Amino acid sequence: MEISVVTAVFNGDEYLEEAIESILKQTFTDFEYIIVNDGSDDNTKEILDNITDQRVKVIHLEKNGGAANALNVGINEARGKWIALQDADDVSSEHRLQKQLQYIKSDSRLVVVGSLIQCIVGNDQVDQNSLKRTESFFNGKKNFRNDQFYSTPICNGSGLFLKSVFEKIGGYDPTFKIAYDYDLWTRMFEVGEISRVPEVLYQYRKRGNSLAHSDRSDTAKEVLLSAFKNISELRFKHLNRKPKMLLMGTKRKLEFYRENLEHENDYLMISFRGLGLKNAKRAYSLYQSNEIDGIMIAVKKSELFRFFGRRSLTLGKNLFKIRIP
Repeated sequence: MEISVVTAVFNGDEYLEEAIESILKQTFTDFEYIIVNDGSDDNTKEILDNITDQRVKVIHLEKNGGAANALNVGINEARGKWIALQDADDVSSEHRLQKQLQYIKSDSRLVVVGSLIQCIVGNDQVDQNSLKRTESFFNGKKNFRNDQFYSTPICNGSGLFLKSVFEKIGGYDPTFKIAYDYDLWTRMFEVGEISRVPEVLYQYRKRGNSLAHSDRSDTAKEVLLSAFKNISELRFKHLNRKPKMLLMGTKRKLEFYRENLEHENDYLMISFRGLGLKNAKRAYSLYQSNEIDGIMIAVKKSELFRFFGRRSLTLGKNLFKIRIP
């Protein structure tokens, strides 16, 4: 079997049938479809129990454990070489699996592939400008590898990846309730490349009440904690201690860190410095004298990256771009 499609759903009866139908109508047919009901208490169980298509396997979890845990359960049961994700309120185009599989097989360096997305709405009132911003975020030009610790490269539900790579890096981290996808892709980069089919193959439903959109500060916090975790574990594990990092940013970004993250950051020892050439020179001096292990920059200041790049610091190794709102 080539592909296992996996969906995790919690109280998703409103759009679930449309999502399932979009998978069952795929032009590519060598797949199984595993749907994990993550302890729903709406009509999700009834909808799933009424499915008669033999390609579908339903797993009912008694208690809600979060999307990352439910996806791990589903992927663990999967028999396919490749895993395709499908969120319970989104829609895949009928050619999605066929085109993504062709694309990822065309380049042996690829371990994950997504696609361009189109934002759709349901019964929620969603500002049109918000839809355009989301499409721009997922569809815009990016240097995926340079943004490894900064931004998610693809829309999670559009992802297709090798199950063996997923298992190698330990799957989703269930400690993250919102940024579990960002965390997964960050670790996937350690094995290979991530890209996307340059075609809209996935419709992403923008919902005002979704977990990721209900409190943007919580989302930002999880993304940053994931970045801190992976910078520590992927780049400085050999130190056998917390890495000492210097964070350069504005006063507002420093305040966000101290108010929202400082008490939860168990991964890095962070000191702070403002922007500008004088502070950059001081930061480099601290690095040269081994007082810090690396430098994180929380603003889009290309001159800062050039300054450190000319002085032997490497983006993604000891110099990091991170996103603080």
